[in-house]
Amino acid sequence: MFKRKERHGVLINLTDHCVQLARLGRMDARPLTVDTFAEISASDTGSVARWLDVNFGDRAGRFVSAYCGFHPSERIFQRDAINVRRLNEREFLFNAIAEQAKIVSAKAWHVAALNPSDGMPLTPDSSSRMALYLGVPWSAAREAQVRLRDWGVRPRRLELGTPGLLGGLSRYASLTGYPHLIAACEIYRNQTHLYLIGKDGVHTPPPLPHGLLSIEEAAMKELSAPDAAAARKMLEQPTDELKHHGRRLIRMLSRHLRPAVDYFEMQTGQRIGALFCAHLPERLSWLEEALATAVDLEYFSPDYEKWLPAVGLDAPGYAMLGPSWVQPLSLVANLTPGPASQ
Repeated sequence: MFKRKERHGVLINLTDHCVQLARLGRMDARPLTVDTFAEISASDTGSVARWLDVNFGDRAGRFVSAYCGFHPSERIFQRDAINVRRLNEREFLFNAIAEQAKIVSAKAWHVAALNPSDGMPLTPDSSSRMALYLGVPWSAAREAQVRLRDWGVRPRRLELGTPGLLGGLSRYASLTGYPHLIAACEIYRNQTHLYLIGKDGVHTPPPLPHGLLSIEEAAMKELSAPDAAAARKMLEQPTDELKHHGRRLIRMLSRHLRPAVDYFEMQTGQRIGALFCAHLPERLSWLEEALATAVDLEYFSPDYEKWLPAVGLDAPGYAMLGPSWVQPLSLVANLTPGPASQ
C-alpha cells in the first residue's frame, strides 16, 4: 500500500507516413524503460487513440504525458555561414530564417542557430563560423498540439525530430566506433531531405525532389497496378522477385541522391560510407536497402544491444526494432546524462 504509483508516459514520432509510439516507464528511473512499440498509419487516427486506451487504461479524461517528435513540411534546417557576433541583434535570426525560407517575415516562427558539430545553440561568444539555422512556424507546432490533444496526449516536449536523429546517429558513431561517415535521408511524400554527417558536423544539401510518391508511381508502371493504393499494398508485401527489381522503383530518387553524395565527397575530401533512412514504415524498409545498394553505400543498421545501454535506455524487445526507431528513441536518449546528443 506504500508503493509509489508508477508514472508512465508515451513516446510519439509523427511523420508523413506513420505514427511511431512506445510506452515509457518512470521518467526518474535510469535506465529509462521503453517498451510496447507500435507503428500506425498516419491516416488511421482512430487506431492511435485505441492503442493509447489499451496501453494506458481507463484515462477518464486524463491526458497522457508525452515526448514527441514532429516533422512539418514547412520548416528550415539549413547549414550556412554565420557571424556569431550578430546574434546579439534582436532581428538577426528572424531575418536570416526569413531569407532561408524565402518568406517576408519569420516573426511567427521559432528560430535558433545550432553548432553543426554538436547541435548546441550558438552564442555571440562561439567560435563557429558555420551554423545550422533552424526555423519552425508556430502554426505547425499548434497543429501538432491539436492533433495530440485529440488523442488525449499532453506533450512535455514537442520538438523537430531531425536534430535528435542526427544527434543520435552521431552519438552512435562515437560510442560504438562506427567507422563510416553517414548520409541520413528523411523520405517524405513528395521530397527527401538529405543530411551528410561529416568530420566537421552536419551538412545540408538541397532537398531531393522525389519521395515515396515517385516510388509508388514507379511501382504502378512496373507492376501494372491500377492506382497508388494498389501499388502501395504490393510494396508492403513484396515478393522475392519484386525485391530483386527494387532498383527500378527507386531510380528517380537514386539519380538525385548519388550526385549529392558525390559532390560532398569531391568538395570535402571526406567519403560517405553508409546510408540511413528515416520515416518510411517498417513494411517498406526493404526499399531503403535497395536505395543504399543503388548508390553504392552500406545500409546502416544500428546495433541496439550496444547503443541502448550507452544512452541510458532499456528497451525489452529491441531485437524486433528496425533502424527507423533510432529517430524516436533519440528523443528520449537526449534525457539521459552524458555528452550532448543534438
